[in-house]
Formats: sequence, structure tokens, C-alpha cells
Amino acid sequence: MIPVELNDTTVFTFENLSRFPEITHFVSTRKGGVSEKNFSSLNTGFHVGDDNFRVSQNRRILADSLGIALDKFTFANQCHSANVALVDGAGKGRGAFDKTDAFPNTDGLMTSVSEICLGVQVADCVPILLYDPKNRVIAALHAGWKGTIRKIASEAVSKMLRHYGSRAENIYAGLGPSNGPCCYEVGEDVCREAVKAFGSVKDIVIPVREKGKYIFDQWKANFMLLTDAGIKPDHIEVSKICTQCRSEQFFSNRALEGVSGRFMAGIMLKKVRQH
Repeated sequence: MIPVELNDTTVFTFENLSRFPEITHFVSTRKGGVSEKNFSSLNTGFHVGDDNFRVSQNRRILADSLGIALDKFTFANQCHSANVALVDGAGKGRGAFDKTDAFPNTDGLMTSVSEICLGVQVADCVPILLYDPKNRVIAALHAGWKGTIRKIASEAVSKMLRHYGSRAENIYAGLGPSNGPCCYEVGEDVCREAVKAFGSVKDIVIPVREKGKYIFDQWKANFMLLTDAGIKPDHIEVSKICTQCRSEQFFSNRALEGVSGRFMAGIMLKKVRQH
């Protein structure tokens, strides 16, 4: 990933997606907002207990820094599902100013419409951005351990193929900052669910010294889901940035003991110029 210094904040971009000038994409950081304490400072989440006015200001700071109108930002009310919503022109801006009109019960957004900035909000879960340059289709996914085990990445690729005629080998993917295999310790419940979902969990769920505890490698699990769906391994970029290790730069729910802001991963198709 590449850090990009903007006027008021810093964002990161994926090297593979940055090859395509017809899209804008980014992963925000904690820098440059107005929120305080565990939400300091660029918290983009209305749903975490921060002051709504401050969240609105933070979103406007981010949007202005990126040169994207805030009414193009489009969000879901995330619920750790594998639900992926198709966004048309009427869906543009849902959730930008108020969480109540965000797409309900959804953890993935997908569109082929220009100037809709699809966004997911995370603080340890994996943000995944997808782009099919052949068919001009984008997607933004929120994949925590539940979403990963429910295979939201597979569902999104399948939906791109079914609804937009994409071919998996043309799709590019970026897996953003999230809780890494250095830190992401889980219990027996997650191990059991992973075994049910994946069958073999070799290299995905790794026992640690303490009995009943495991490391869940959500980077490797989502990489496997994407390649199993047909995406070429060299089309997938994994940031390998652990939010828990770098909680001064990215929000981490675990590092902040369950009260944390959210950073945003977003992707948008630019308007096609008429010749």
C-alpha cells in the first residue's frame, strides 16, 4: 500500500488498483479529524458512540481532501453478514449524512454506476475493494471473522459474474489494514465455525500455547476465498498492515478495548468523459 498525504489527512492506496486512472480508491486513517479520545480523530462511524456532528465533520474533511462530494459517499449498516447489495443511481449517497438510510443488513456494496463512492467502515475487520476493469464494476466489502466464514468475498465475486458478466480472472482485489495473524487471537467458537466453513483450516486457524486459543489468519482466509473464486493470485494485494499493531494510525477495536472509531475504505468509478 502507498501512503498519500492530502490537505488535511493521510490515506493509503493499493498499488494494484492505482494502475487504473478511471477509479478513485482509498483507505482512510485516524489523522486529521475533530473527534476525541478513542474516536480521535478522523472517526467516520455514526454507530460507535461518537458525537454525530463530529462524525459529519470528519466525513466532510475526508470527502473534501479526496475531492469527492460527500453526497456521493454510500454506506451500509453492517451486520457481519455475507449480504452484498447492488447500488444503482438512486442508491447514491445513502448513509452519507445519517446512518438510518444506509443500506440495511448489508456488508458489501457493488455498482457499475459512475460517481458513487462505495464505503465500508472497519476497526480490525478486513476491508476488501474489488474492481473489474473490463466491465467497470466495483465493490467494497466488510469482512470480519463472521463475514469471512460466511464467505462474503466469494459471494461478491459470484455476484459480479452473475449480474455484470464479469470474469473472475479480470478482477483485481485489495485487502486493507485489519487485525493480522500477529495479533488476532480467537477462541474455540471461531475455530469450530471455521472448520465448518472451510473444512481444512491449515494455516488459517493456528493453535497458540494457551489451551482453547487460536490465531485466525483472516488475510489468508480471504485470499483463499478470492483465489478459489477464480481471481488470479497476482491480482490480489494484501496490505499486511495490522491495525492492532498500528492502532495509533488506524482504529483498532481490540487495542481500544471495544470502544473505537472506524476508518473507511472506499472506491468510486470516475465519470466517463464524452469525446
